[in-house]
Amino acid sequence: MISNQTGKTSKRMLAMIAVAVVIVGYFAFKKRAPIMNTVSSIATTVSETIISDPNYTGYAVQLMATRYKTQAVQLMNDFARDGYSAFVLATNLRGQPIYKVRIGPYSYKSEAVAIKDKLKRRYSRNRYVRSSLVIYLPKL
Repeated sequence: MISNQTGKTSKRMLAMIAVAVVIVGYFAFKKRAPIMNTVSSIATTVSETIISDPNYTGYAVQLMATRYKTQAVQLMNDFARDGYSAFVLATNLRGQPIYKVRIGPYSYKSEAVAIKDKLKRRYSRNRYVRSSLVIYLPKL
């Protein structure tokens, strides 16, 4: 009789602990939610920044060149969310705007090549990564 009572008590205790953990987790998540909203609003603001006059020199991995700004910004944001220093370089070709999505810049070609190889391993099915290339941009 005593062992049966102890078993019921321990099950109740485990259930109460599980409920307490869920409640604490819920409030911890709610507390963090405003921070998440702030980060996403900052990311949205940054995502609209497009470089038209590059002030850097060095190597970069070019993922895409397109006429569509929204497509370029979307790809840039996808890689920026994964922690890469992605940016869009806006140029003109025969009077038409071209948006180039790049990751970088890197001081040395070997760094850019290493990042390109890492991208190809991580995103093996991404068509933009598969056709990516290393670009050098001298200081103009």
